[in-house]
Amino acid sequence: MHKYRYLIILLFLLLLLPLSAKRQFSMPDSLRTLLIDVHGVSITMQRVEGGSFVMGATSDQYDPDTYTDKPAHLVFLSPYYIATTEVTNRLWRAVMNEREMLDLSGYPEHPVSFVSWHQAQVFVRRLDSITGMPFRLPTEAEWEFAARGGEKSQHFRFAGANEADTVGWLFPIAGQWTHPVARKQPNEIGLYDMTGNVAEWCQDLYGPYQLSTRPDPCGADTGSFRIVRGGSYDNCIANSHLSVRRWYEPETAVGYIGFRVALTLPNDPMKQVVTEEPELTRKVRLKGRRLHFTLVPGDEPYYISEEVSAALWKQITGLEPPDKEHGKATGMPLPERVRFAELCSRIADKPLSVATLAEIDSALAKGIIPPPRQPKRQRSVRATQRSRKTREKLSPWAELIGVKIKHTDDPILLEYKGDANEKLPLRLVLR
Repeated sequence: MHKYRYLIILLFLLLLLPLSAKRQFSMPDSLRTLLIDVHGVSITMQRVEGGSFVMGATSDQYDPDTYTDKPAHLVFLSPYYIATTEVTNRLWRAVMNEREMLDLSGYPEHPVSFVSWHQAQVFVRRLDSITGMPFRLPTEAEWEFAARGGEKSQHFRFAGANEADTVGWLFPIAGQWTHPVARKQPNEIGLYDMTGNVAEWCQDLYGPYQLSTRPDPCGADTGSFRIVRGGSYDNCIANSHLSVRRWYEPETAVGYIGFRVALTLPNDPMKQVVTEEPELTRKVRLKGRRLHFTLVPGDEPYYISEEVSAALWKQITGLEPPDKEHGKATGMPLPERVRFAELCSRIADKPLSVATLAEIDSALAKGIIPPPRQPKRQRSVRATQRSRKTREKLSPWAELIGVKIKHTDDPILLEYKGDANEKLPLRLVLR
C-alpha cells in the first residue's frame, strides 16, 4: 500500500484541478438551468425553448395610444438562455475592473443602472472571457418572448400577471428608485423584474415592425438608436405592458435603464434549427373577391380567414344571409356553413373548411383575430376578468362563514359557446 501512496495523491490532485480552474459553471443534466460562477457571484440562466409567437400589439397587449408595436407579426426563434434577473451591482463589480466600477456598493442586490449600451457591451465581452461562454444582450424578439413566458405563456399583459404591482416595481409604488432584484413574483418561466425596476437594453437597432420577418430577427439593418424594453420605476402602469418599445442613443446612461444577459450555446445538444418561415398571410380568390387568411402557429399550424362578409356569402350561394351584422354573414345554421365551405373549396381548388370552436379559441388566445364586438352596455373583458379574480381571492374566506360567491364567465367565452351558435361570425380554415 506504501508504494501506491504517491499515485493516490497524484490522482487526488488531478481531480481537484477542474475545481480550481478559472472558468467555472455547472450544467444540470436537464439543461433547463445553467448555474454560472463569476468570481464568487452566481448567475442563473434559464433556458427558453425555441418556437413561434406573435410579437407586438396582440389582443392582450393592444393599446390604441401606442403605435410602435404595430403591426403584430409572427416571429420564429431558436432556443436560447436568458438570465433570471437583471445584472446586479454585485455582479457588475465582480466582472468590471476598478476604474469602471460604479459607486453603488451599498446596494449590491439592486440592478445596475447608469450604464450605456456601449458599457453593457464591454461587460458581456469581459463576462465571456471570464466564463468562456458566449454571453450577449438579448435581441428584442428574445426579450419579448421570454417576458411573455415563452412556451408556457398565459398571455398576461405584464410579465407574469395582469396586475403589474405583483410582478414589477413601477411608479408610484417604486418610489423613484431601484429595488433588490427577485423580490416580486416571477413570470411563467421563472424570470424576475421583466416588468419594472429598470428597463433593459437589447442588442437591436431600432426600426419599425414588418409583417414578414426572418427567423431569429435581430432588429433593423441600419440606424442609430438601440432598443430598450420593459417598464421601470420611472414608468406608470399604463405605459409598461410587454409590447411597449422604447429606443435611446447607445451613449445614454440613466438611472432607470439597466440590462440582463443572454447566451446561445454553440454545441447545444437540445438545439432545434429554425426552419424556413412559412407565409404569415395567404389570399384565396373567390369569384373576383379575395378572402384573407392569417397563420395560426402551433404543433398543427393552420390559416384562419377574416370574417366572411354578407356580400361574399350571397355571391357564392346566391342567397341573402339571415343576418347582416356589421356587413358580416351571420345567422346561418351549421349545415349551410359547411355547404358554403365546400362551394368555396371547389371554386378555389383548395382544402377549405368551417373554423371549429377550438380553432377560433386558439386564434383568439394568440391574438391572431380580434375579440368579438360587445354591446355598449356589456362590461368590458378586462373589467370582468378583474372581477372574477377578486371573487376567486375572496371565495376561501366567504366559505368560512358559509357564503358561496358566484363566479362570472369571461364575455369572450360566452360569445363562443357551442359549435351551432348561429350568431358566431363565419370563418374558414385553410391547411
